Amino acid sequence: LYTIKFELMVVWKETVLPYLTWESGSMPYPQLILSATSWLCLYKLTRKVWHNQSPEYCCRIVTFFHGLLVTAISAFIQFYIGPAPWACTGDQNLPIHNVVFLLSLGYFLFDLSWCCLVGSESATMLAHHVVSIAGFSYATYAHKYGAEVTAVALGGEITNPMVQFRWFLKHHGHYDSWIGKINDHLFVASFGLWRFGPGSYLLYRLLQCDEVELVMKA
Repeated sequence: LYTIKFELMVVWKETVLPYLTWESGSMPYPQLILSATSWLCLYKLTRKVWHNQSPEYCCRIVTFFHGLLVTAISAFIQFYIGPAPWACTGDQNLPIHNVVFLLSLGYFLFDLSWCCLVGSESATMLAHHVVSIAGFSYATYAHKYGAEVTAVALGGEITNPMVQFRWFLKHHGHYDSWIGKINDHLFVASFGLWRFGPGSYLLYRLLQCDEVELVMKA
């Protein structure tokens, strides 16, 4: 068991870690292209599996999976790895912060393209995607604010799976069931507890901290 663990660590350091670290002032374009392509491939797969459903249905499956994945990794960072985002020191990104950035940037690039080419999303949703891309891009380029941005990602994505699940329930005619009621209660509780609790405090700390650049406060 120790040998297997040691070999996995060697593989991580020699093959994976170099792709998750880069110098400040540069963008990891190959990794971003790989991320966006991966989300596109997942969408293509859902189109084949759920071939009787609409493109929006399949895109929402991808969105649901992205929300779950980013929420899980961001929660792991915030509650286990650290550092806590409240200090707002703008420290250098850890490799696992960059995992969240690459996953999110690739997803938003894919979804923005989908919205423009296939979907009928509102201008508000398109603006949300553009702002999200801008925020993740700057944190990736500057190679800092990892703790703060992953906390924002956690708060932004924690309710996303519930939103998508509600849409699926409505689509299949099960929204008025007990599952739909539980999902709505979980959504309201998650939204309220995060936005009016840790989310509001983090926003206050970001606005008050002199180490945080104006572009990140905006």
